Amino acid sequence: MYKNLFIVLVLLATAQLCCGQSTYRPKIAEFGIETLRNYDVKSNSESLGNDSNEVDEDRLIKAKLGIPVLIKDDRLFGLQLKYYQHQFEFDEEDQAANNDLFQHLNSRSFTSAGIRFFYQQNFRDNQQFRIIGGAELQSDVFQWNRNTTKHFISGTYSWKPSETTEFGAGVVVNHVMGITAVYPLFLVNKDISPRWNMNLTLPKSVSMRYNLNDRNFLIATSELRGWRYNLTEAVPTYQRNLMLRRVDLQFSLSWEHEIHDWLWFGLDVGYNKNLQYFVANPGDRARNALIDLRSQDAAYTKLSLFIVPPRKFFK
Repeated sequence: MYKNLFIVLVLLATAQLCCGQSTYRPKIAEFGIETLRNYDVKSNSESLGNDSNEVDEDRLIKAKLGIPVLIKDDRLFGLQLKYYQHQFEFDEEDQAANNDLFQHLNSRSFTSAGIRFFYQQNFRDNQQFRIIGGAELQSDVFQWNRNTTKHFISGTYSWKPSETTEFGAGVVVNHVMGITAVYPLFLVNKDISPRWNMNLTLPKSVSMRYNLNDRNFLIATSELRGWRYNLTEAVPTYQRNLMLRRVDLQFSLSWEHEIHDWLWFGLDVGYNKNLQYFVANPGDRARNALIDLRSQDAAYTKLSLFIVPPRKFFK
């Protein structure tokens, strides 16, 4: 029963396939601070012209908590509460700080908060079907409408041909600020040796985990990351609601260290390469951008504390 409980919690926390070695325990709850520092941003707009500024600090505070609801031999159901707060600190001495968009980003906090659910149905021969879905607010104001929200659902079918290997395939449907996207999902989780684990969540991420010992893990990850926020009255020239969209390719190395059995510390360092950054009307894509943004690559760091199930539940 306890192992099923923690499987629910970790799947909610990661929203991806997870099997792995028994010595690597899943995250039940997590609090972290991610930071990008000292990178230039350039804006290009036909009506507003060109501007540039330096972001001294791009800070994201993250908190997640999993809650089990139903645990049976063949079915699992749980919820996850999520709260992120994103802040940008621009170089205010830079003359381009008079840019309306930069001023808006510098003066506001951006919230991504919501709830997710997870359902898993187990079948014979180590086969499973999983559904993950939810709704989130992503905005600089607390107003729930089509311009400020994200709704999503994914379904995956997985099977384990052996104790060390798991495969999965599925589909993801997102509806974010008037834009609907549908894409396939392919999953592989493989214990290569007693110390090495490989996890593929395509097209999103690829990671390799090395087990130094039961108290220390190193994880190398390459991941596509992105976010959208609603902007309210950010640029007077345009309409009241705009959408700020960013996509990055991130390379990172993580060290996870046990403080005391169930309490762990995480340190991530890496490199963030911007792929896409723009402002558009809600429902529009990059090809219809009102303001095209170019962000310089930046160093990435993350500090986190997280809770895992006590070791006694895995004996």
